[in-house]
Amino acid sequence: MNTLQDRINLAISHFLKTRNEKKLKRSEMAKFCGVSVAAIGQWINGQTNSLDSLKNAKAAQYLGVNPHWLAGDSKFKMLDDVDSTIKSDPLVAVDTVVATEDHKDDFVWIDVVEAVFSCGAGESIEFHFDTINGKIPFSPSFMKDKGVTEKTMKIIKAKGESMADFIKDGDLVGINLAQTDIIDGEIYAVYLAGEGMLKQIFKEADGSLVLHSLNEKFPDRIVSEENGRNFKVIGRQFWRAG
Repeated sequence: MNTLQDRINLAISHFLKTRNEKKLKRSEMAKFCGVSVAAIGQWINGQTNSLDSLKNAKAAQYLGVNPHWLAGDSKFKMLDDVDSTIKSDPLVAVDTVVATEDHKDDFVWIDVVEAVFSCGAGESIEFHFDTINGKIPFSPSFMKDKGVTEKTMKIIKAKGESMADFIKDGDLVGINLAQTDIIDGEIYAVYLAGEGMLKQIFKEADGSLVLHSLNEKFPDRIVSEENGRNFKVIGRQFWRAG
């Protein structure tokens, strides 16, 4: 099983056999995985070579197979460490997939969170995170490559269309909390005047910052000396999944 197409089709055969069904309901799988029916067809027909960690985990969960195996990790077999509840009912929470500890490249499950802000004395801005929607799996090798750890990485759900089409409403976005120094042209999660947002940031010669929206329908916002006390960088965007 060297290709995603091979593994997907074998997993589908297993899925249909265990449920005593003759044909995959692509629309149901697409809805569960958060993709289009056409995307499912591309997985099956070999037009897609690999899946990101979120889609891989959701597809494996729906079909009742091991996510590492589906991702192409030869150390795992199709049904290794598959929880019995997942085999019998794929419509369970994504964080019920069991990760074993005896493999170096097991998934690390990161909370999807929402930032909650509060302004203290002297307009000092503080924030904490509330878990809102389960967990997303990432491999340690991916996290190492991106320079993040469980402590410095947060996944937030985008709100609004100001960064469309790159980041759309409801997309999941990975934020590195350790990277708050602004790199010109990068995208950051920030707080400004009572509102949390994702913006591309540009540095101006006068020291001000331009918070740029990729969607031209949304005007840029300026951070200057006058309103800078109400501005805080939460972290840099390094990953997204729609």
